[in-house]
Amino acid sequence: MYRAAVWGASGMAGGEVLRILAQHPSVEVACAVSNSKKGQFVWQVHPHLRANFSNLAFCNTDEGLSTGADIALLAVPHGTAVPIIESCLKKNMKVVDLSADVRLSSSKDYEAWYGHSHPNPELLSKAIYGLPELHRDDIRDAVLVSGVGCNASCCILGLYPLALMGLIEEARIEVRVGSSEAGASPTIGSHHPYRSRTLRVFEPFRHRHLAEILQELSLKESAVTLTMSAVEIVRGVQMLSHIRLSQKMSERDIWQIYRKAYAGNPFLQLCPAKPAHLRFPDPKLVTGCNNAMTGFALHEDGRRMLVVTAIDNLMKGAAGTAVQAANLMLGLVETEGLTMMPVYPV
Repeated sequence: MYRAAVWGASGMAGGEVLRILAQHPSVEVACAVSNSKKGQFVWQVHPHLRANFSNLAFCNTDEGLSTGADIALLAVPHGTAVPIIESCLKKNMKVVDLSADVRLSSSKDYEAWYGHSHPNPELLSKAIYGLPELHRDDIRDAVLVSGVGCNASCCILGLYPLALMGLIEEARIEVRVGSSEAGASPTIGSHHPYRSRTLRVFEPFRHRHLAEILQELSLKESAVTLTMSAVEIVRGVQMLSHIRLSQKMSERDIWQIYRKAYAGNPFLQLCPAKPAHLRFPDPKLVTGCNNAMTGFALHEDGRRMLVVTAIDNLMKGAAGTAVQAANLMLGLVETEGLTMMPVYPV
């Protein structure tokens, strides 16, 4: 058994990492780090995990570093991960960081998108972007892997088959997100009484996750917009991308491109062309699992296209992909601990 230290374990993503590891056949939880909840039992914050972690209590950072764990999964707030990464690497722990701190490979891009210089640019050159579908072999050999933005991963997984073929001339993306994306601490925008029953656009053109999309798909910002909307769900992300293709295509060609790109990726699924109500995925169809579902339709002109992808933001958009990457880093089967079925209906 490998041993994992989970930082930020009292948050939503950290709790989801614990839920996955609770039944992982090859990785056990060495410690659950939460400085703010130190001494409390894990089940007092995550009551659904009481049967699995009846005696596990949160510990602080120093205790987490002293466990001798093989790998650390960091689900801490953005901007706070770098010192923990440095300390874990010094302790010879491999690291998967779910925050945004090492997602971008360029320090110049990091400063442009996050508004300040990176505290340790060397980490950016060392980190591998943690989407196994794109970087599986590099992740196997890595000691530091970044997490993925949930919105970014939904967009990248839906569009990378087209990007690989150089077919995206323009992409106008809308992403619809659930409330759990805002995390466990409520704000005036995420607090339930103000957010419930809304359809609210909160970013019209340029969310910071766009940086990851441009980086991973090798697209120019002038060709892509990313509009974000808050919708009445708790878990889930749905991307709708209106694409203008760089050349005229047939629907048969598009099917072949997606099938080839998705082959060998155990968590990527294509929606059927029929019946019509299943052609485009609803986040409800992936709730609680690590799957990403994609559907598409090609306009009769052969140039315009709609691509729709759905994921569970806490799973494929965060904890699920992090554990998937950890499996690869530890030399395990990629799907270990991640074969849970989606919960439906929800």
